[in-house]
This record gives sequence, structure tokens and C-alpha cells, in this order.
Amino acid sequence: MDIQRSEAMLLRNQAMQFAYGAELMAADGLRKDFEADDEDNQHCDYPGEGWDEEITLPFEGGMVRGKITDMQGRFNLNNLIVDGKKDQETVDLLSRLLEQLSLDRDLAAKVLDWIDPDQVEEFGGAEDGVYTAQIPPYRTANTWFTTTSELMAVDGFIDPQATEQEQDIFHLLERYVAALPGIHKINVNSAEDPVLLALSKDSGARDAAPLRANRPYCDLLAADGTEGAFMADAGDLIDADFANKFLDVGSNFFQLKVLVTLGTTQFTMYSLLYRDSNGLVTTKLRYFDTK
Repeated sequence: MDIQRSEAMLLRNQAMQFAYGAELMAADGLRKDFEADDEDNQHCDYPGEGWDEEITLPFEGGMVRGKITDMQGRFNLNNLIVDGKKDQETVDLLSRLLEQLSLDRDLAAKVLDWIDPDQVEEFGGAEDGVYTAQIPPYRTANTWFTTTSELMAVDGFIDPQATEQEQDIFHLLERYVAALPGIHKINVNSAEDPVLLALSKDSGARDAAPLRANRPYCDLLAADGTEGAFMADAGDLIDADFANKFLDVGSNFFQLKVLVTLGTTQFTMYSLLYRDSNGLVTTKLRYFDTK
């Protein structure tokens, strides 16, 4: 048993080093993408540039598989609070996203109450009075989300008494939201249809085709009204002031998922990578999982 335990620890440590190596490769790829954009004088990011391709690297005794995802193609949960106060436009945006996914719009109020600094319940929201009545009791975070998995602690996302379909609320929403530090815009080049449709204040909009007609976009607004800019295709669906405040064509935050198989050991690491305005890539967060 001691030998097996030591072997398992050794394999896990080796797998972690392979994952760190993959993280360095990903950072190098994102830096080179920035340099290529700088050379072309077109700073825009979109799936298909090469950085988003899944890479598999076999080696003796195992394999490393990695994929980068643009996290600014998602709604940032931490955008709900600006300077300690509720941003109503962002709350409405989250409500529309929930509606696009056929989920309860009141969940937006509960997410807001989870991170706002006060104990005043929003209409349809939930503060400490709801959570301290749980078994076991707990309190709202009253601070930024670190990972989207925190949503599972928010009232309404996980209910052991609910049906299997109702319990899937978190997993349905998870792929469209992010937990990025600070306030960040949505990249229209990598946003999926439900997020694009939520950008329109016309909650009845069900066709995202006009919003991705000529992707990738390297301009959000065209000063002379020429074609090629996102807003030229969006037309009346999205207000120009809203676009300036919440939308972009480039990204700074990316997530790397690395799966390492080494012997009988499987190891998964998620890294949140930040690329600054000079192209320097740093790791903001790492966490580990089994899948």
C-alpha cells in the first residue's frame, strides 16, 4: 500500500508538471496571436485564429490534451456591481439571457443579491435571511464571484427536491457566463447565440443571424457607416450607446482546460489566463478537477 500510495503521488506530481507545461504553451500561443494582430494592425479575437484549436500531445506513457476558450464571449457575473452599486443595464442583460434559455428571470436578482454588499433583498432576490434557514446554514458572499460554480450556492440554482430537468439550471447557464475579476466587455466574435440575442432589448428576438452575419469583426462601430463593423449588421437590434459600454471585438481573458493522462492517473487543470494591452500573458487563477 505504501508503494502504491507513493506511486500515485509521483504520477500526480508529474501530471501537474505536464499541465504547467501546457499552460506555458498556451500563454506563448496567445502572445504570438497578439503580435500577429499588432503586425496587421487589427486587434480582434475570434474562434478560428488558431489559439482555440484543441491540441493533443502524446508522449511515452501518457497524453496531454488542451483547449483554450475565450471567456469574454460570455456574460461576466461580476459586471452586475459597479463601484459597489447595482448596474441596472447589466442586471437586465442577465435577465434577458436567462429568458433566452427559458429560465426564471428572477434568478438575476438572486445572483445580484449574492454579490452586492448590502442585505436589502431585490424584488425576487435572496439575502442572508433565506440562506441562514438552510441546512446547513450559510450566508451570501457579498463579494465578487471567483468561479461560476459558486452559482450552485445561490438560491434557485440547485434544489434537491426539484426534478432532474430543474436541477440542470446551473449546467445550462454555466457555458454562457464567466467569473472574471473586474468589469469586462463581451466579445461579439466569440459570443454564442443566447448571449448575442440577450444583447438586444427586443426580448422576442430569436434569430442571431444578423448579429453574426460577417464574423469575425475587427471593428465595433464604423465612423463613416461603412460595412464591416458589427453595428452595421446589428442595425436597430442593439443601441449604439449600449454597444460602446458593453461590447468589444477583442478579449483579454481566456480559459485553458488541460487533461493529462499518465499511466492510470487522469488530471485536469483549468487556468484563467489574462493577456494585457502589451501582449503579456499571466495566470490569474488555477483550479483542478477530475473531468
